[in-house]
Amino acid sequence: MRTLLLYFGIFFTSISFAQQNESENITLSEKQNDDTYRAGETIRMEAPITGDAVFAGGTITVKDTVYADLIVAGGEINVKGYVADDIRAAGGRLIIDSEIGDDVIVAGGEVLVSESAIIHGNLINFSGEVEMNGKVMGMMKSYSGEIEVNGSIGKEANLFGEEVVVNGEIKGASKIAAETIIIGQNAKFGGDVSYWSEEGEIDFKNSLQGVTSTFDNSLMGDKNELSLKGFGIAAFGFWMFYIFSAFLVILLLNWSFGNFFNTAISYFDKNASKSLGYGLIYVLGFPLIILITLVTIIGIPVGVFFAGFYLFSLIFGHLVTALLLSHYLNNRSDKSWNFWTISLLALGIAAVIRLLTFIPFLGGLLSLLVIALGYGLIGYALLQKKAALKLSSLPQN
Repeated sequence: MRTLLLYFGIFFTSISFAQQNESENITLSEKQNDDTYRAGETIRMEAPITGDAVFAGGTITVKDTVYADLIVAGGEINVKGYVADDIRAAGGRLIIDSEIGDDVIVAGGEVLVSESAIIHGNLINFSGEVEMNGKVMGMMKSYSGEIEVNGSIGKEANLFGEEVVVNGEIKGASKIAAETIIIGQNAKFGGDVSYWSEEGEIDFKNSLQGVTSTFDNSLMGDKNELSLKGFGIAAFGFWMFYIFSAFLVILLLNWSFGNFFNTAISYFDKNASKSLGYGLIYVLGFPLIILITLVTIIGIPVGVFFAGFYLFSLIFGHLVTALLLSHYLNNRSDKSWNFWTISLLALGIAAVIRLLTFIPFLGGLLSLLVIALGYGLIGYALLQKKAALKLSSLPQN
């Protein structure tokens, strides 16, 4: 993730001619009075943000108040400041150590809700591990490998995983399905419990407070059904992660380079074939440059960098092209669309381009041509801009 973000900064800084320089290390130490978008290796938010906060980075720390939504993707995310509305997060590790005004929806590797944390809405989680030690005032839905509940859940809980440990309080009805279910000494259930465990019926000890527990084979069935459902949950979680991450990147691209993309698509109608040619030269020709640099000892470091750069550009190519097409459609429409409409349309186009890749051969070819056209337009726009700058620098007669 960190390497990709580094290439992200290098690549788009180079094409923007310093329209919006993204720093590798970002510290927000002054109050932000509007929606705020940032991408960098390390991001530290140490002052309040009155609007939405949208961050992408390797390590992200939120230490002050976000008065609207927090939308974040990163390797390690640490939320210590108050968030007045929702959190939407995707990443390797998420720590919540503060008060959240509404829902938390997260997809990632590891999620930790500290003892002092309070989530006033719901906690919906798709992750490898989740440890909930604080308070969730609403319901908790978790589809994870390992789930541990030591805190309290104000409403119902749906817990599906490989191992579920309950050593806290669930006030509403519960559905629990796992290969292994462990009931701790501090567990309390205020609503009826339906459960399935590979080990069969389990002892709920003194945790049932005037309610009943029912072994329900239909929740999960045999172990093979558990694995199949786990695979489906993982696939759904991955798709959610992709959609969320793609939208976050599109927002950052549109915010940073929207004006440049708008200029680039102005060449589309008259120079589409030429732009496609430039793009194919890059997509098909750049690997030859990489191979040439790799055959010499001196050129190996450069070749490795070019290879990473090229791979990165292909990974994010469909997002760049989707945003270009979105700006093109905006220019062709009778109405002027706002920032969010263009971004949402770009997300839909990107999803279609990504789905094309699942069609054998033809889908991959079409996707490659679309990406080539996008980068070709960018290359052509840069050449035109360079020519205009050179012309303006000539002495006037």
